[in-house]
Amino acid sequence: MELAAAVHISSEFTGRVRLPVFSYLLEKLIDCRHNLSAQLPELSRLIGMDPALSFMALRLQCAMEPADARVQSTGIEAAVDRIGMAGVDFIISQALTEAIDDIHRQRGLALEWLWRNALTTALLAKDLALALDYQPVEEAYAAGLLLDIGKLALFARTPAACAPMLADSVQALTLLEAETRVVGSAHDRIGADLIRKHTPLWFTADAVAYHTAAAVDVHQAFPLVQIVWAAKRLAAEPSPAPENLQAAADLLDLDAGQLDRLARAAQKQTREMRDELGAASEALPDDRPFHDDPAFLTQPLRIRTLLSGVYGELLQAGDHNTILRVLRQSLSVFFGIETLVIFNHNAGRNCLAESMAVGVVSSAAIEQMQIPLSAADCLPVVCHAGAKAVDSFSQTQPGLLTIIDRQLINVMGKEGFLCIPLLSGGPRACLLLGIDDAEWPWIQKQTTLLNAIVDAVDNALTRYERQSDRSKARSMGGDERPSSRTRKIVHEINNPLSIIKNYLKVLARRTDEKEAVADGIRIIDEEINRLATLVRSLTAPPEGMPGQMKGVDVNAEIKDILNMLRNGLAGETTLRFDQDLDPRLPEIDTDRDRLKQALINLLKNAMEAMPDGGTITVKTRIIRGRPHHKDRSSEKSWFKISVCDDGPGIDEEIQNELFQPHVTSKNGHDGLGLAIVREAMADLNGFLLCESVPGRGACFHMEIPEAGNDA
Repeated sequence: MELAAAVHISSEFTGRVRLPVFSYLLEKLIDCRHNLSAQLPELSRLIGMDPALSFMALRLQCAMEPADARVQSTGIEAAVDRIGMAGVDFIISQALTEAIDDIHRQRGLALEWLWRNALTTALLAKDLALALDYQPVEEAYAAGLLLDIGKLALFARTPAACAPMLADSVQALTLLEAETRVVGSAHDRIGADLIRKHTPLWFTADAVAYHTAAAVDVHQAFPLVQIVWAAKRLAAEPSPAPENLQAAADLLDLDAGQLDRLARAAQKQTREMRDELGAASEALPDDRPFHDDPAFLTQPLRIRTLLSGVYGELLQAGDHNTILRVLRQSLSVFFGIETLVIFNHNAGRNCLAESMAVGVVSSAAIEQMQIPLSAADCLPVVCHAGAKAVDSFSQTQPGLLTIIDRQLINVMGKEGFLCIPLLSGGPRACLLLGIDDAEWPWIQKQTTLLNAIVDAVDNALTRYERQSDRSKARSMGGDERPSSRTRKIVHEINNPLSIIKNYLKVLARRTDEKEAVADGIRIIDEEINRLATLVRSLTAPPEGMPGQMKGVDVNAEIKDILNMLRNGLAGETTLRFDQDLDPRLPEIDTDRDRLKQALINLLKNAMEAMPDGGTITVKTRIIRGRPHHKDRSSEKSWFKISVCDDGPGIDEEIQNELFQPHVTSKNGHDGLGLAIVREAMADLNGFLLCESVPGRGACFHMEIPEAGNDA
C-alpha cells in the first residue's frame, strides 16, 4: 500500500518539480562558480553531466521566454548559454535547497547508479548519433541524459523503502509493474510529461516516452527514438547483454562488435568523470548522513546561500518589470509556484485592484476584480489592513471563506492561495500565490525563505520607485538613471575584490618573502580603500564624488597591476602580459583611482576576449598635440596608455555602439566594463579610442592630458 500511494503521488507532478542532484557534481559546480575566472562553457560542461541540473537549466530557459515565443531547443549547452551566469546561480540555489531539504531522504539511496547510467546512456546516444550521421548530436545527448528523469522525480518523492528498486535495474521492474497497476503507466510517461511541460525538447519527450517499448515496435519509430532506445540497452553495467547488443545492431544496422566497443568506451568515460568529481565508487551506507558537516544544515546558512542569486539579480534589475520578473522566476524555481496576482491599493476607489497576473485561468476576469475594502472578511483585505500573511488553507470551517475568496480561487485555477503583504511605504499591495492542497504543507515549511525573497523584491521595488521620484524632481545632469549607475558600481566592486583575492593567493605562496608580503599588503590596503570609495559613491549624488587629484607614477601603477595579474593567475591560464613603457613619462597630476579603474577594466576586457590564452601588451607614450581631436589645443602635453590583445577582434557591426552599457561580443558578460572606461576618460577630460580588425585583435587607447581637470 505504501508503494502504491507513493507511485500515485509521484504521478501527479504539478507545481514544484523535485529532482535530486548527484552531490559530488553539485559541489564541483559550486566550487567552479566561485572561481573568479569561471567561464560559462566550463559551467555548462558540468551542468550537462547531470540530468537534474540539465532539466533545471532547460526549465529556466522556458520560464524566461513567453510561451508563444519559445522555439525548439537543440540541447543543454544552448540552454545554459541562454540563461547565462545569473541562471546558473539560480539552478545552483535550487539544487542546493533540494540537497539540504531532503537530506533525510538521501540516506541509503543509491543515487550514483542512476547518475552513472544516465551519463553513460547520454554518451552512447551521442556516439550513436555520430555513427549514424544524425543531427543535431546535442539533441541525442540530451535525450539520453534525460531518459530516466521520471525515475529521478519518482526517486525524490518515494519513501526510502522504494529506493533499492529505483537504483537497481532488475528490482526496478517491480516498481514499473506497480506504477502500471496504480496509474496505468510507468516512469517513462511521467518523464515525457515533465519534459513536454517544462522544456523546449519536444522530440526528446517522445524518446523518453517510448524507451521501454518492444523492439519490434521501435523499428517503426523516428531515428531519435531508436538511438535512445539502443543507448539505454547498451548502457548496462558492466557490459551490455549479448541479446541487447544484437537487438541494437539489428535496429540501427550497425555491427555488434562496433556497438560493444562504443559501450565499453562510454563506461570508461563515465568512470573517468566520476573520478574527476572525487566521487566514492559505492553508495553511502544507510547509517551515514548525506553531509558530515552539521553547519551545512543550518537554516541561516541555507537562506543566505539561496538568496545570493536573487540579490544579484535584483541589484542588476533596472526597472519595475525586471524586478517582477525576478520575483516570478524565484517563485517558479524555488517553490514551483507559477500562478500569482498582485493587487494594489486604489485610494480613489477605496479598493484593491489587480496590477499584475501570471498563470491565471482568465486574465480578463481577474482584471475586472476590484475588491472593496469594506469586504473586511475577504482574505486580501485582511492581509492589506493587518499587514500580515493569510491563507485560504487555514480556513477549514464552512463559511469562513467569503464568496470573493472562492471567486479568486476559481479564477486562479488552484485549490487555494497564500496572500502576502507588500509593505514598502505602508501596506498598499497584496501578493496572492496560487497553490494546490498537496503542495501547501511543503510551502508552509519554507516560509522563512519565501518571506525573505518577497522582502528582497519589495525593497527593490521601493528603491526603484524612490529613484524614479528623484529623477522627476530634479535634473540629473545627464540621461543616465541612478539604477544604471548603481549597476556599474556593483560591477566595479568586483574588480578590487578580485585583486584582493589574487593577492591573498600570492601571499600564501610567499610567506617566506618579507618584501613581497609587505608589497602585497600595501596593494590589498589600497584596494580596500578603493572599494570603500565605491561603496560610498552608492549614496553620493548622481553627478558623482569629486576625484582626488595628485601626482601619479603611471608606469609604476601599470607594473603593479600587471604583476598582480601574472602572480594571481600563475598556473591557471596561458595568458601572457607584456609591457612597453616610455621611461620619459613624468609623474602626472590626475585622479589615481579613476585611472586605475579604467586600466583594470581594459585589461579585464582583453582577458575575457581570450579565454584560451594569448598576449596582452600595455604601452605608454607621451604625445604632443591631438591628431585624433582637432578641436583640442595642440600646445598641451598628453599621455597615452594602450591596451592591446591578439584575440579575435571586434565585429564591425558593434564597434559603433561598443561603449554603450550592455553592448558586448562575449557570452556570459554584462557589457559594462568599456562604458565605465569611457566615463572615467570623460571625468579626466580624456578620450577613449578603439582600433580593431576582426581576427587580428584589438587595441584600446586612453589619451589623457597631464592635468586631467584642466584641459
